[in-house]
Amino acid sequence: MQIMQAMNIDEAGNVDRSMGTDGSLIRLDGVHKWFGTNHVLKGIDLDVATSEVMVIIGPSGSGKSTLLRCVNLLEEPTEGRVWFEGADITDIRTDLNKVRTHIGIVFQAYNLFPHRTAIDNITLALTKVLKVNQEEARERAREQLRHVGLEHKADAHPGQLSGGQQQRVAIARALAMRPRLMLFDEVTSALDPELIGEVLSVMKQLADEGMTMIVVTHEMGFAREAGTRLVFLDEGMIVEEGNPREILAKPRTERARNFLSKVL
Repeated sequence: MQIMQAMNIDEAGNVDRSMGTDGSLIRLDGVHKWFGTNHVLKGIDLDVATSEVMVIIGPSGSGKSTLLRCVNLLEEPTEGRVWFEGADITDIRTDLNKVRTHIGIVFQAYNLFPHRTAIDNITLALTKVLKVNQEEARERAREQLRHVGLEHKADAHPGQLSGGQQQRVAIARALAMRPRLMLFDEVTSALDPELIGEVLSVMKQLADEGMTMIVVTHEMGFAREAGTRLVFLDEGMIVEEGNPREILAKPRTERARNFLSKVL
């Protein structure tokens, strides 16, 4: 990995946030990703401002999930830089575990521990990662369960919850860490149609509350209603970017027109 500006990282490996920024919460500069000979991302340049809701769409295999995972370095870019709050987190001296406490991520799979209750699934990271005491952790967990409309399910195990409820618990778990940025990777794709709405409702509420979000989704209604910017990705490149309503109503490129004709 490239050697980056030393002043961004302190001696303990923490991100130094004292530097000025360009106003972006997260910025990707020239990000490429190869898996062997497969060139998945081809020079991605993106920036996301605080309170922005960026929606990423595109066909299967276009690199959407890989792009999202490069934001918090679950996938390390082969080339390029990722900046968070003005600090280069691709610097090898960055404590990525600390950075990731500020970037919540929710996947298509709920990834809940089946033998733990909903509230215990949420408190685990708070006590183990943030070293929050048990009383405060449970208070924060209940607060976020209330936030997603599931406080009454605090003592239920995942097997006692619907898919939509499990996904809302996963969102509550991420929110309990009090992140500055939330990433959503096709979180409704595994849900039955009647359960999708309850998860999208929570995400729309977060958008209304000013949460900065990057959302990979096929839900064009969400993109139109909650997105502040839409990115159409194809073959690892950004083909179109702009106002969601404008792109969905009148895409500029033939590739985007073909894709949207199949999903709208």
